[in-house]
Amino acid sequence: MIISCLEFEFDLLWDELYPDLELETEIRIIPHRRFKFDYVNFPAKVAIEINGQIWHKGGHSTGKSLMRDYEKLNLAQQHGYCVFQLSREMITETWLKVIADTIRSRSLQSA
Repeated sequence: MIISCLEFEFDLLWDELYPDLELETEIRIIPHRRFKFDYVNFPAKVAIEINGQIWHKGGHSTGKSLMRDYEKLNLAQQHGYCVFQLSREMITETWLKVIADTIRSRSLQSA
């Protein structure tokens, strides 16, 4: 599997800060759909999307791709997932703590 520079950056920081919280990569969580999420924690039903190229035309910034992203996020929520979307600027200890806290909280609720 090939990962982007942003995903590599996320992996390094996540593994350093939260080695106890497992994330699976490139996972389909919506039945009968091809949508993949960059990271998923199944027990907590938390998904993470790393969105690069948001300041450039293309990728996640065209009307067509935004509509696809909205559909993907809405369907994930319909299936009980909390989805975090991160830009390059959001791959920080602050945002990763928010995600880790959410995973821990939702894991306790489902136990």
